[in-house]
Amino acid sequence: MLGFLVRLLPFWVREPLIILVGTVFGVRILYMALVDGEGWVPAVIGAVFLLGAALRVRVVVHALRARRPRRTR
Repeated sequence: MLGFLVRLLPFWVREPLIILVGTVFGVRILYMALVDGEGWVPAVIGAVFLLGAALRVRVVVHALRARRPRRTR
């Protein structure tokens, strides 16, 4: 149900929201794994969240560059 609601949002709202949530979850899970000594499995899960957020940043940067007007020389 949540995935359906996220898909209804426009691109310029949805992508920053996904980046924010992925970054917060990734950092929090990594913090719990490293400081609280939870083990390596949560550290890997946190790293996957951060990797997903980084890929979404790349998608947004690519979309911004595609919208930029071409310069003619």
